[in-house]
Amino acid sequence: MSILETERLILRPFKEGDAESMYKSWTSDSRVAEYCRWYTHENISATEYLLKMYLDEAEKGFEYRWAITLRGKDKPIGCIDIVDTEEMELGYVISYDYWNKGLMTEAVKAVIDELFRMGFDRITARHAVDNPASGRVMEKCGMKYIKNDTTNRKFGSDELCEVKCYEIKRS
Repeated sequence: MSILETERLILRPFKEGDAESMYKSWTSDSRVAEYCRWYTHENISATEYLLKMYLDEAEKGFEYRWAITLRGKDKPIGCIDIVDTEEMELGYVISYDYWNKGLMTEAVKAVIDELFRMGFDRITARHAVDNPASGRVMEKCGMKYIKNDTTNRKFGSDELCEVKCYEIKRS
C-alpha cells in the first residue's frame, strides 16, 4: 500500500498501536460520529476491534485505506478509505479538532490522485444532507454533484437519511 504525502499530511497504512489515537481523535467523539454511519465507540475495545478489522483486511490485500497523520507526528487524526469497491466510493473522517482547516480536502485530493494513478476511472462519494461541509470538501476536490439518494443512517439501523451523491472521472 502506498504512503501519500501532502504539504501538511502523511497518509499511511494503519498499524498496531493506532487504536488509542483513533479512539481519542474521532471514534469516541459523538460530534464526529453524528455524520458517520457508525455509532460512537463507548470504549477503546470497540476501536481496537475496528483496528483489527482494518489490519486483517490489509493483510488480505485491501489497499484503499489510509490513516491521516500530521507531518512530523505519527498519530492518526482521521481515516480515508474506499467504503464500496464496486462504486469506488470514498469515505472519510477526521478529528473534530481539525474540522474546517482544509486538511480533509488535502487528504481527499491526494487519494483521488492516487486512485487515478492506480488506473481507476471514476470515484464517488456521498454525504448526509445535514453535513454540507463534507459536500464542500467533495466540490473543492473537483467532484460533481450527481443526485440525492437515501441510505441507512447508521449500520444496522432501519432509520434512513438523505444523502447527496458526487463523482469525479479521470480526464
